[in-house]
Amino acid sequence: MKNILLTLSAVVMLFSLAGCAATLPAQLPAGFQVKPAGRSDVGAPFQAGTKGAVAAVAQGAVELTDKQGRKVRLADRPATAISFSPGGEKVALVLPVQNATLLRIVDLEGKTLGETRVTGKVTSVAWRSENELLAGVLKITKFSFGSQMATHLLQWDGKSTPVDSTIIDITLRPQVASLPEDVLYDQLHIAVSPYRDEIAFTSLKDPPLFAPYLKVLVRNLDTGGGYEVGQVPLGAGKVFYTPDGESLVFAQGVEATRRVSLPEGKELETWGSPAINPAASPSGTYLLLDGHLYRKGKEIASVPPDARGSFLPDGSGLVLSYRGNLFHVSGLDDGAPAALRPDLERVLKLRRLRSQGLITEQEYRKELEPKEPAR
Repeated sequence: MKNILLTLSAVVMLFSLAGCAATLPAQLPAGFQVKPAGRSDVGAPFQAGTKGAVAAVAQGAVELTDKQGRKVRLADRPATAISFSPGGEKVALVLPVQNATLLRIVDLEGKTLGETRVTGKVTSVAWRSENELLAGVLKITKFSFGSQMATHLLQWDGKSTPVDSTIIDITLRPQVASLPEDVLYDQLHIAVSPYRDEIAFTSLKDPPLFAPYLKVLVRNLDTGGGYEVGQVPLGAGKVFYTPDGESLVFAQGVEATRRVSLPEGKELETWGSPAINPAASPSGTYLLLDGHLYRKGKEIASVPPDARGSFLPDGSGLVLSYRGNLFHVSGLDDGAPAALRPDLERVLKLRRLRSQGLITEQEYRKELEPKEPAR
């Protein structure tokens, strides 16, 4: 192990020689390189795009830095979420305003392409396509007996009025509703399937006689049908799809992370690190969990647990945010993401039927098996 890892002192020396005060204490395999990539406010969102640019909140504003180091101001206020479109030509920004949220879409030069005001708090955004943005919204109304928490899904083309759907509506007990706001609103995270036909998301559940927890749910965007996949503790709500769209990765308590199959939630794989600041490479070869970098299930490197990561969409590198600075880690060998099936329309139809309970999982799998040519 010692032969393939860079020591902490070597990493510190690397930046000292470069004349840069920013350092990233890390143990990385031979062949990996680390370079400073700009600034990022501590705890603030950032993301790497397909064009090699990185958008981040820096000094209270949203800034984009391209591959040549050129900086473009995208917003004059901090964002609570940032998301590049699949093609990398647009950036979605979530900008809090008094008692509401602004959803704004800008191009790579900072020009506003669309903006809409949303009642409630947008907690998560993800692109379904280059022309459709999804947003998870929480709306909390307080009463004497408790509070009502409504989970909404917005579907927005950047031009028209967003389509607003209520997907969960629950009542919270007073002691749960009185949780700190940053905890209470950090319970809704959405992820889009590689097939772009469904989302996975987390939803708070507050049963009368038990401790509150999060459900992990899947919802088909065309039919509205869905199912529950698992349960996780509060504060462990981040979830994402594997590249084949047939399994999910999310926390298993506070000590581990697991991958489960869809729709039954059967455990397929487990990592001995919690899903804190998780990130996955486009092909799923690399996984960053709580500062541990895994390749094909084996830990190969470590960075500080409070470092957050965003993989480049081409899989060639990883951008890390650590204590106010961004770092670009190169040398990854990610490979191409798994190709979706060529009979896409047929698969999407089967997935719609499965979401409505009109076919079983066994029937779904059987229909996907290669058909023998007719004689």
